Amino acid sequence: MNFVQFNDNHLTGTYFGPVSCIPCILFSGFFLSLDSIPRTLQWLGSISYLRYAFEGSMLSLYGYGRAKLDCSEVYCHFRVPSQFLKHLGMQDASYWYDCTLLFIFVVVLRLITYFVLKSKIKSFSS
Repeated sequence: MNFVQFNDNHLTGTYFGPVSCIPCILFSGFFLSLDSIPRTLQWLGSISYLRYAFEGSMLSLYGYGRAKLDCSEVYCHFRVPSQFLKHLGMQDASYWYDCTLLFIFVVVLRLITYFVLKSKIKSFSS
Protein backbone atom coordinates (compact mmCIF):
# COMPACT_ATOMS: atom_id res chain seq x y z
CA MET A 1 0.00 0.00 0.00
CA ASN A 2 1.44 3.33 -1.05
CA PHE A 3 1.67 6.01 1.68
CA VAL A 4 0.30 8.69 -0.66
CA GLN A 5 -2.69 6.52 -1.58
CA PHE A 6 -3.30 5.81 2.11
CA ASN A 7 -3.60 9.54 2.80
CA ASP A 8 -6.07 10.16 -0.03
CA ASN A 9 -8.94 9.22 2.27
CA HIS A 10 -9.46 12.13 4.68
CA LEU A 11 -11.53 10.06 7.08
CA THR A 12 -8.73 7.51 7.44
CA GLY A 13 -6.22 10.31 8.02
CA THR A 14 -8.45 11.78 10.74
CA TYR A 15 -8.28 8.52 12.68
CA PHE A 16 -4.70 7.60 11.79
CA GLY A 17 -3.20 10.87 13.12
CA PRO A 18 -4.22 10.57 16.79
CA VAL A 19 -3.72 6.79 16.85
CA SER A 20 -0.17 7.17 15.54
CA CYS A 21 0.61 9.72 18.29
CA ILE A 22 -0.33 7.39 21.15
CA PRO A 23 2.89 5.28 21.04
CA CYS A 24 4.97 8.46 20.82
CA ILE A 25 3.35 9.81 23.98
CA LEU A 26 3.41 6.50 25.88
CA PHE A 27 7.08 5.77 25.24
CA SER A 28 8.38 9.34 25.57
CA GLY A 29 8.93 9.09 29.32
CA PHE A 30 6.10 11.46 30.17
CA PHE A 31 3.74 8.88 31.71
CA LEU A 32 6.27 6.13 32.42
CA SER A 33 9.86 6.59 33.48
CA LEU A 34 12.29 5.44 30.82
CA ASP A 35 13.69 2.78 33.16
CA SER A 36 10.25 1.20 33.73
CA ILE A 37 9.62 0.57 30.03
CA PRO A 38 10.41 -3.08 29.17
CA ARG A 39 13.66 -3.62 27.26
CA THR A 40 11.79 -5.10 24.31
CA LEU A 41 9.81 -1.85 23.87
CA GLN A 42 12.48 0.73 24.65
CA TRP A 43 13.31 1.13 20.98
CA LEU A 44 9.89 2.76 20.53
CA GLY A 45 11.00 5.54 22.87
CA SER A 46 14.11 6.05 20.78
CA ILE A 47 12.08 6.91 17.69
CA SER A 48 9.72 9.25 19.54
CA TYR A 49 10.46 12.93 19.05
CA LEU A 50 8.40 13.65 22.18
CA ARG A 51 10.93 11.74 24.26
CA TYR A 52 13.74 14.06 23.24
CA ALA A 53 11.60 17.16 23.69
CA PHE A 54 10.52 16.04 27.18
CA GLU A 55 14.02 14.93 28.13
CA GLY A 56 15.53 18.20 26.94
CA SER A 57 13.01 20.28 28.85
CA MET A 58 13.58 18.27 32.04
CA LEU A 59 17.33 18.68 31.67
CA SER A 60 17.02 22.42 31.14
CA LEU A 61 14.79 22.73 34.22
CA TYR A 62 16.45 20.35 36.66
CA GLY A 63 19.90 19.61 35.29
CA TYR A 64 23.30 21.25 35.17
CA GLY A 65 23.79 21.77 38.89
CA ARG A 66 20.62 23.68 39.65
CA ALA A 67 20.43 24.93 43.24
CA LYS A 68 18.23 23.17 45.79
CA LEU A 69 14.55 24.01 45.67
CA ASP A 70 12.75 25.77 48.52
CA CYS A 71 10.63 23.49 50.66
CA SER A 72 8.76 24.23 53.88
CA GLU A 73 8.36 20.56 54.87
CA VAL A 74 10.73 18.68 57.17
CA TYR A 75 11.60 16.16 54.43
CA CYS A 76 11.33 16.91 50.72
CA HIS A 77 12.47 14.08 48.49
CA PHE A 78 12.62 16.28 45.40
CA ARG A 79 14.37 19.21 47.06
CA VAL A 80 17.49 18.32 45.12
CA PRO A 81 16.61 18.87 41.43
CA SER A 82 18.76 15.96 40.26
CA GLN A 83 16.31 13.64 42.08
CA PHE A 84 13.69 14.52 39.43
CA LEU A 85 16.04 13.37 36.69
CA LYS A 86 17.00 10.23 38.59
CA HIS A 87 13.33 9.40 39.23
CA LEU A 88 12.50 9.81 35.54
CA GLY A 89 15.56 7.80 34.42
CA MET A 90 17.21 10.80 32.77
CA GLN A 91 20.28 11.19 34.96
CA ASP A 92 22.66 10.25 32.11
CA ALA A 93 20.89 12.20 29.36
CA SER A 94 22.52 14.97 27.33
CA TYR A 95 20.76 18.21 26.46
CA TRP A 96 22.72 18.80 23.25
CA TYR A 97 22.12 15.23 22.09
CA ASP A 98 18.38 15.82 22.53
CA CYS A 99 18.56 19.12 20.64
CA THR A 100 20.51 17.50 17.81
CA LEU A 101 18.01 14.66 17.44
CA LEU A 102 15.08 17.08 17.49
CA PHE A 103 16.74 19.05 14.70
CA ILE A 104 17.22 15.83 12.71
CA PHE A 105 13.54 14.93 13.24
CA VAL A 106 12.49 18.35 11.91
CA VAL A 107 14.69 18.04 8.82
CA VAL A 108 13.59 14.47 8.05
CA LEU A 109 9.88 15.22 8.53
CA ARG A 110 10.14 18.31 6.32
CA LEU A 111 11.87 16.27 3.61
CA ILE A 112 9.17 13.61 3.79
CA THR A 113 6.51 16.31 3.57
CA TYR A 114 8.24 17.87 0.57
CA PHE A 115 8.43 14.61 -1.35
CA VAL A 116 4.84 13.62 -0.53
CA LEU A 117 3.55 17.01 -1.67
CA LYS A 118 5.71 16.80 -4.80
CA SER A 119 4.26 13.41 -5.68
CA LYS A 120 0.73 14.72 -5.04
CA ILE A 121 1.34 17.65 -7.40
CA LYS A 122 2.66 15.27 -10.07
CA SER A 123 -0.40 13.05 -9.74
CA PHE A 124 -2.76 16.03 -10.10
CA SER A 125 -0.94 17.51 -13.10
CA SER A 126 -0.91 14.27 -15.09
